[in-house]
Amino acid sequence: MNTIIVEKDREVGGFYKYDEYPVNNVRGRDLISQFAINDNIMCNMAAFSYDKDGVWVASREGSRKIHGTVIAANGFREKTVLELGIYGFRPSGVFYLYSAWELINKGYSIGDKVIIYGFNHYSISLASKLSKTCEKVVITYTRGSLIHSLEEVTDMGVEVLKGRVKKVLGSERVSSVMIDGRELIADTLILAELSPWNQLGVENIVGNAAMILEDPMKIVEASRIIAESLIEGGDPIEVLCSVPHIPHKVSKRVARIILGVGMGVKLKVNGEKIVVDEPYPVVELPSNSRVTIEVL
Repeated sequence: MNTIIVEKDREVGGFYKYDEYPVNNVRGRDLISQFAINDNIMCNMAAFSYDKDGVWVASREGSRKIHGTVIAANGFREKTVLELGIYGFRPSGVFYLYSAWELINKGYSIGDKVIIYGFNHYSISLASKLSKTCEKVVITYTRGSLIHSLEEVTDMGVEVLKGRVKKVLGSERVSSVMIDGRELIADTLILAELSPWNQLGVENIVGNAAMILEDPMKIVEASRIIAESLIEGGDPIEVLCSVPHIPHKVSKRVARIILGVGMGVKLKVNGEKIVVDEPYPVVELPSNSRVTIEVL
């Protein structure tokens, strides 16, 4: 099967190009160097329209259509201040996660007293870099990570505070941030509450385009599952589930998916009870046309 990768940046990898914070002793940066060896990579090119026959892409040379089966693997998006319900001023010093990530990895300073809103692998990886140069780094959150603990973050000198960012103060530059009635002095706020992003409505989606995956090896596994499902063909299994999962439909010949739940969660798969023994478990499915998964 001939595979073409369409990449909007100058090189593939996205966030993981510079990700050195380990998950189960695996670093995203190492995975990129291991897997990004395909000769058919089209960089500086963006997809802007999709249909059942392929995808339209644009570059400096113009636009054209690439025919074939399309898989969206374009990553997450950060929730906006409107979605998060953050009010107040709109001064400089407010960054979305990926913008801050790009600046930091190009050697720029974005602030000295930094608050990161969101507790996940991506915000923690950023915090691990900021903690080496900033006077103070605080992660505030409403939901925890499936793979990282609060203790490992505090051990690297980052303060962790549970609470929702409600207001930004500062007329020109951020001066402070209100977190559930508590005012924290800061010059930088980084928005790192994340959502999956499938802006073209592509049917086949993997990685953070489908659900937020904090483990890079699980992104590799999810990609393998959908690739095998497309290659094998055959009748699909429709998965009915109240928690995030990849893929939503999978071939009966593959019959496995990845669930976005943590270790110890109890599930019922078509009536059969199981207990999850790892974050983002790979669940084997019965070969029915429709499978229901319930969280107990």
